[in-house]
Amino acid sequence: METRFPPSHILVPVDFSDASAHAVRVAGALAGRLGARLTVLHAEMLEAPPYFTHDQIEKLERQRVEARGRAGRYLAEFAARHTSAHVEALVVDAPPAEAVLRAAASSDLVVMGTHGHRGPKRWWLGSVAERVVRAADQPVLVVRAGPADAPAGQEFQRMLVAGSPDVPRRHAERYASRLAETFGGRPLETLDVCRAADAERLNATLLVIPKSPLAAGWLGETPERLIRGCALPMLFVPGD
Repeated sequence: METRFPPSHILVPVDFSDASAHAVRVAGALAGRLGARLTVLHAEMLEAPPYFTHDQIEKLERQRVEARGRAGRYLAEFAARHTSAHVEALVVDAPPAEAVLRAAASSDLVVMGTHGHRGPKRWWLGSVAERVVRAADQPVLVVRAGPADAPAGQEFQRMLVAGSPDVPRRHAERYASRLAETFGGRPLETLDVCRAADAERLNATLLVIPKSPLAAGWLGETPERLIRGCALPMLFVPGD
């Protein structure tokens, strides 16, 4: 199935980190250039212990509603600090990965930050990014924290499409080409490997990785390895 371009709805999961702030800036630049709708999403769970009484559960639910309202206002303010684009702020009470995948079903592109940490420090935008990249039917752009004064759209100037020669890359190459044209950049040559060092050696600004049912074996640990270890932004594009 052909991936929609330009995207008409962009989703940005947020955990209020510097990586999330950069994701909002990048998504805002995309939304402004492409005329896309922009939604920022924060997901967290407040569960009642099994021993709570009925009255305690009702009190917790009232607190949950109040907290969600405060979180929604803070989320909108957070987004406004990092983009001038109009955003819809959405706070949901659900496990983060499930919430992102559910919301992604009604979007055309997911832009999310990652910390690239291992272990407890990864929090949810580390492991969640990996799960979303694997499970989403939409393109997923993964970015790290970046300087607030970096030119919007610089990520799309010099893109490198990389992957196994056995994996179809037509959709990824087409998507990268259109994205580059939108920002006045150009895709780099295609590599038959997927190593961050190759992209950095070629001064790429973004690594484009095709996803395909045929890539199941090749992907293996590739999303996790890249998300944890590659300093470049990465765009995972579904294809054949």
